[in-house]
Amino acid sequence: MSNETRNSDKRLEKRLEFESLLLPFLGSRTSDLSCFEYIPMDITFKGLKIVIPNWVVSRELLKNAEWVHLHLPFYFSGRTYTRGKIMWNKWDEEVQGQLYGIQMEHPENIIYPIYIHTDTSSVNVDLSEFESTGRLLESLFKDAVMLKKGILIYLNHLIPYFSRLGRRTSQDYDQLKIVLFEDMKRHLIMNLKHLDALYEQTKADRQGQEIILQTLNLDQLREAVRSEVSIDVLKVALDTDAVIPYLSAINTLEEKQYTNYNAMVMLYIHTITK
Repeated sequence: MSNETRNSDKRLEKRLEFESLLLPFLGSRTSDLSCFEYIPMDITFKGLKIVIPNWVVSRELLKNAEWVHLHLPFYFSGRTYTRGKIMWNKWDEEVQGQLYGIQMEHPENIIYPIYIHTDTSSVNVDLSEFESTGRLLESLFKDAVMLKKGILIYLNHLIPYFSRLGRRTSQDYDQLKIVLFEDMKRHLIMNLKHLDALYEQTKADRQGQEIILQTLNLDQLREAVRSEVSIDVLKVALDTDAVIPYLSAINTLEEKQYTNYNAMVMLYIHTITK
């Protein structure tokens, strides 16, 4: 196909812009699971355009041909897409951010209770299993708390486990335990308490659940759900392949946490724009 034909096809593509999705979501790079914030810009039948603005806290410079998990369900023709490959990227002076074109692949047969419908570029909420958006929010907070507790359990297992199997001297391990493990654990417990307080508030005040949703501090919530566990640092510091099963389990929980957080953001957008 000639360049002229390709350019003509691009102009003819039906491009739906996400006018209401102006808040950052959490994504992760598939290769190392590093977290980044992004905003969906528009979507066509060929793919999705996102921006990582200069003003977000968690920025990653993604490369062409690398895979990303957006942890955000895009519903198209009966299938759900959450993953894709970077096809192009460029700096945009107007939005002050790096633009990325993503070819969405590997569809899932999962229907999420809250998702983005690509036909309308809008947030859709399925309350068939919930009484209200407030009860859905309560469920999401409960999941967030359980996921953090699961990560804490794995981290607690890591500490004595690697004192026996890690290839470090006793003195080195004691220093690692203080500087590395204890710092991660302290941040994790602090974030767990924040999430648990939100869950208890939502569960106790069912009459005001939608008000709680509308007044959420998303910046604080985003910090609370983000990973406290530096996987790459732990791999190097502990210097043993025995780390892999534990870290893989933590990675799985963190990916679910990002999907859970993005659902809260979509629910927030749905509530304030309806």
